[in-house]
Parts: sequence; structure tokens; C-alpha cells
Amino acid sequence: MSLSPQLNNSNSTQETLPTEGYVQGGKEGSWLVTTNQGLIRANQAYSCLVQPVLGDKVLLQNVGKTTYLLAILERQQPLAMQINAKQGLTFDLGGQDCQWKNTGQWQLQAETTKVLSQHVELTTQTGKVSGKQLTQHWQQVRNLIEDFWHSGQTLWQQVRQSISRVDEVEQKDSGHHIQRVRGNMTLHSEQASITSNKDLRIDAERIHMG
Repeated sequence: MSLSPQLNNSNSTQETLPTEGYVQGGKEGSWLVTTNQGLIRANQAYSCLVQPVLGDKVLLQNVGKTTYLLAILERQQPLAMQINAKQGLTFDLGGQDCQWKNTGQWQLQAETTKVLSQHVELTTQTGKVSGKQLTQHWQQVRNLIEDFWHSGQTLWQQVRQSISRVDEVEQKDSGHHIQRVRGNMTLHSEQASITSNKDLRIDAERIHMG
């Protein structure tokens, strides 16, 4: 009679031990897993963010009448890891350093993206920015570029129409300045001054002054 309670305690302990199985299918947090006890339907645990795929070896745990998929132990297929956090995901690194290394493609897709930092440094071999509208608010901008299509030693822009408005002062300082206009050119100002240290040349078929 004294052995019965010990035997029941042993069975109860075995029932609470985690078991292993292989994913056969499922979606939306509910998965079918094959174990030694047969086919079991398991709910994905809240802490298991990685989405299982067919053939994954997983760890299961019974809690009452519910079986939870706790973690993915092994993956046979060379598939990318997918993380699904329906309620959002926040990383708090505690002020320590974080380094992200990726030899393949890294893609960020979001409705709104915001980056807040005291110092940002971007280094790339080639870069491309495209969009419908761009707004920049900078107190000071400094470009140190040897060769670039937009600004630097080589400047090349091809646009259909360009409109620029400066409320106060616009100043350009260059070694040589060449401007070619295929159509009409109009310069209007309340006060205008053209000075030259050496020669000033105005050449045209007809010149109207006054």
C-alpha cells in the first residue's frame, strides 16, 4: 500500500516532463506535431517568436490540458528564420553595444520608420534613395565627396524643371563657372552688379541696353 503514492508521484513527474517532436503542419500559432505518443496539436508559446516550418524538431510541454510548443531545437531545411510578434517587438539593450552582421540581403519594411541617434555613420559601396517626397531639416550640412553625381568634384543633374527659393542669401564660390541655356534666359533684380577683376565680355548678335 505504501508503494502506490510513490508510483503515482512518478507518473505525475513523467507527465510534466518536456517532450520532443517534429512539425507536420499548422499556422497562426497552432501546430501539428508528431511525437512518440502520436499526433499532437500544440499552441505556440508566447516566448517562442521563431515561426516553425515543416520538419522542425521542437520541444513540447504539457500544462494542464494544453500542449505548448516552447522552442525549435533543430531545422533540417536551409530556410531563413522568420520572427512573428503580433503585438509588436521592442529591444532594450540596456545601453550596451549591439553589432548586426549579415552577409546576405537585409530588408526593412514598415509603414513608418524613425531612427533617433546622437551620431549616425553610414558606409556603403553604392547607395540609392528614391521616393515621391523628401524633406530635410538641417542646421548645417557638410559634404566631403570626391566624385558624386549630386555634389562634389563632379556634378551632374538632369531634371525637367527646377525651382529654388532662397529667402535671404545664396552664395556660390567656384574656380570656374560655365552656364549654358538652350532657350531664353531672364535675369530680373531690383539691384544688380556684375564686376570682374580683368576682362568682362558680352557677345551677341544684338544687344539692347536701356
